[in-house]
Amino acid sequence: MGSITVKISKEAIMSINSPKRLFNDKLKTKVYIAGLPDRNESLIKPINPRLDGCIRGWNLMNQDASEGVKEVFRQKESKHCYVHVEKGSFFSGEGLALFNIDYGSTNLWKLDVVMSIRPSSSTGVLFALVSNHSVPLSVAVVTQGPDDNLQFFMDGICVATLQSLMLCYPDRLVVEMKASADGLHITANSSSVSYSDSETLSMALSKLNSTMQGHVHTYIGGLPDLPLSVTPISAFYHGCLEINVNGQQLDFDEAASKDNSIKSHSCPPVSKA
Repeated sequence: MGSITVKISKEAIMSINSPKRLFNDKLKTKVYIAGLPDRNESLIKPINPRLDGCIRGWNLMNQDASEGVKEVFRQKESKHCYVHVEKGSFFSGEGLALFNIDYGSTNLWKLDVVMSIRPSSSTGVLFALVSNHSVPLSVAVVTQGPDDNLQFFMDGICVATLQSLMLCYPDRLVVEMKASADGLHITANSSSVSYSDSETLSMALSKLNSTMQGHVHTYIGGLPDLPLSVTPISAFYHGCLEINVNGQQLDFDEAASKDNSIKSHSCPPVSKA
């Protein structure tokens, strides 16, 4: 008789026993939680939806009595379930996500970003384009006491500022930013937008247009390690966010890379206390 023991943090949580010798008879046992592997051609119906949610009080084969396993989950906040959740993604202010997005062919590129945000009371980058070691475009929440606002930067120069009381409310602020070689246009609910002078904005758009002829990386929630002189705001975003880029809703589970602190499909509600 043979057996296989599955351990988490050196603590046994599952045992699989076989009346035959495991390795001589080539017994193959696989256990999948909350989804199936990508290669499932052998299944009768190749349906492979991942679980989008949180498992509470998990008891697999009566193995939940192990205090060692419970302690592992207690110590890792990223594995805790929220008591209540709202729609959207939650950024804890500890990391970012990277997407590879095609913004169009040469001279015909366009950028249309719609963000529904509920930020905390801290400064942080919402959206940014990065090319080599430069940041041709970024959007950041800037907290300055009672004058919280959104600022839009091109190559480190602030080209627009959005003022809104919605940044202080528990309701969400919906912002749309349209950019192309021809101009920059920003709208939002219950907000006012001011732009830099036409000469500064024209020069910034010209630089952005040149950069968009090549490949750019799209970062959500922060910036990678770059020199501090590149952009005035580089802190990670803290708060709830839903974002649509050029008509496509971004799913953070499908990002090229994502920090483990980001909750892709659950956001804690505003505290009533």
